[in-house]
Amino acid sequence: MLILQESDSAILPENVRIRWLSHPITQIFMALLPKIEINGSSKIVVELGPRGEEDLFDNVLGVTNIFIEDFDFKAFLSLDRFTQNTKLLEELSNALITIATKKVENKEVVSVINATRNAVKETQFQLTTQIKKLSKSSKDKKQKIDVFRLLSPEVGESWYCEITNSQHSTEEKTWMNDIPSFIDRSDYFKSAEIKDDIYIVKNRLGKIVFEMPLS
Repeated sequence: MLILQESDSAILPENVRIRWLSHPITQIFMALLPKIEINGSSKIVVELGPRGEEDLFDNVLGVTNIFIEDFDFKAFLSLDRFTQNTKLLEELSNALITIATKKVENKEVVSVINATRNAVKETQFQLTTQIKKLSKSSKDKKQKIDVFRLLSPEVGESWYCEITNSQHSTEEKTWMNDIPSFIDRSDYFKSAEIKDDIYIVKNRLGKIVFEMPLS
């Protein structure tokens, strides 16, 4: 898990949350990052702003956090959105490199982090991924439902499904959550089935979280 957010002591306008702005960036970064071990942690939190009374963790129970205490929020908020995204990506990548090289040189991991940073830049901060495990076809094979996860500054993280008919033309596109959204829904949209001509998606606990009648 990778999180980039403001620290508890950071002072920001009421409607600004770094974690919301950074969510599509961290998720695209994770989607493009090869399977590597940075420092053995399963969760890394990068916090912008003063540390205050917050504790520091260095792979404590699998958690590591790092603070960028001199982050200039005023200058950041004066930037356009694309430049803000670029700035957040740089802070995220540099923080990961700092963590990876704290105890050892780790040239290979640094190279992977830098390559992933460049790959995220090439996406222009937008990535659409098909979630193949949620694809289903109707019993008569005349309709196919495909699900996609969209990461972008405009929607944050939003999932949608498309119904394609037997002539391979898209009949409709349906959003599966409110837009914008800033939550990783990988476990929320976990499994799918078609029952009584209704496309159903369940979370990891088996609860129905989305359903759509087939025409």
